[in-house]
Amino acid sequence: MPTKEEIESQIMDLWDEIFDLDDKSKEELEAKYAEWREVEPRLDEGVDELVIHIESMKGISDESMLVYKEVKEIKIRYKQQKDEIQAKIDALNKEKEKI
Repeated sequence: MPTKEEIESQIMDLWDEIFDLDDKSKEELEAKYAEWREVEPRLDEGVDELVIHIESMKGISDESMLVYKEVKEIKIRYKQQKDEIQAKIDALNKEKEKI
């Protein structure tokens, strides 16, 4: 059975993974937003405003919709990965409480 310190070390490693995922997600999204700005000038108004505009489906180009879907997929993928790591952290915390 692992010691409390070993469990805490594992938890810290998992938090590092989450922070790394945040950094990677930010890098991927920034690159995708740069690509998106080339086809969607309204992006300069702000991402949230553009998403509302896109979801209302008014005058959006096919290129812009494709990038929008890719952005959404990136966000979903990273959220799933972070949720899986968070579940491991929660399990380790429960195990640590038992010790």
